[in-house]
Amino acid sequence: MGALIAMLRRTAFRRGVRGNNHGWLTVWITLASAELVRKLVSAKPVVEQFELRPGDTILIRDLGVIPDDPS
Repeated sequence: MGALIAMLRRTAFRRGVRGNNHGWLTVWITLASAELVRKLVSAKPVVEQFELRPGDTILIRDLGVIPDDPS
């Protein structure tokens, strides 16, 4: 099903956005909007979870270094 949606989205972009066909433009806008909404409401993975007691603090430090892939 995903391949069919991708093909439909590509065709709608080509014929609607680039080709100036209003029907295909509507299809492309609908599919693009649905994908955006799906990304915004999808669950984000939880990396780590802590329970803090009153008085506890947490320090998050990110150096922006991506470790080398050992494989």
